[in-house]
Amino acid sequence: MVVDNVSGWRAVKSWNSAYLKSVAGHREVAVRETNGPPSNIFQNLARGGRTSFGDYLDWVVETAHDLRPVTERHADVGAITKAVAASGFEDSYYLDAKLSQLSERLAADAPAPDWFRASPVDTNLWCGVLGTSSGLHCDVTPNCNVQVIGRKHFVLFPPSQSRLVYRIPRITHCRFDPNVPDFDRFPLARRASGWQCTLRPGESLYIPVGWYHQVTVVTPWALNVNFFWPRPFPQGVMTPSLWRFLLRRGSARMRRLLRG
Repeated sequence: MVVDNVSGWRAVKSWNSAYLKSVAGHREVAVRETNGPPSNIFQNLARGGRTSFGDYLDWVVETAHDLRPVTERHADVGAITKAVAASGFEDSYYLDAKLSQLSERLAADAPAPDWFRASPVDTNLWCGVLGTSSGLHCDVTPNCNVQVIGRKHFVLFPPSQSRLVYRIPRITHCRFDPNVPDFDRFPLARRASGWQCTLRPGESLYIPVGWYHQVTVVTPWALNVNFFWPRPFPQGVMTPSLWRFLLRRGSARMRRLLRG
């Protein structure tokens, strides 16, 4: 974890729902939509829809107000996940947007950390309500999450534990959910040894290639900025659990180039 590396960010000092709406509320964004509570929205292949950023923020703030009693009763991520699941959601939404496409001004408020030598290949803004989770997965590029509003809980497992967390063949997500572990269905997960932390505004977490991580909102709502950098040698080579996935991706890219 990196603490106080973004103390000069305007984002940490100024971002709130009112500021975000004033800067980019009119912009259209693609949101992920799923039936039921906001749990593992990416892992469960949520549908997509489009709305204005301002309307999405209105939904976030209103829903966060309704969920505030859950945070007053529960602090543990597992208890939060179960309580949100019982809250009676008909539909849930989650936003991941390219920050510079959403607003150049917001991108200027959140410049890339200067401790990574390369420039980011992607900078995403993530925004969701209590209980929203990414599902356990790994990324094939190194990345850094910088918390701006609210708090997010992270649990991580090293690449060597791919089999223990039941990674789904051909993709980088896992069947095992460490927030509400089901060891009857996933007995090998008892042997998995993870690490966890909670990010607060102004704190960052760097995640190397291949590290499995699940990210969960544990405040009424949360927003963070996520930088993705080129994969440095030898991170991909040193992660055998990703070799087949990376080879398939490289082969697919080569086929597209040959067809084009």
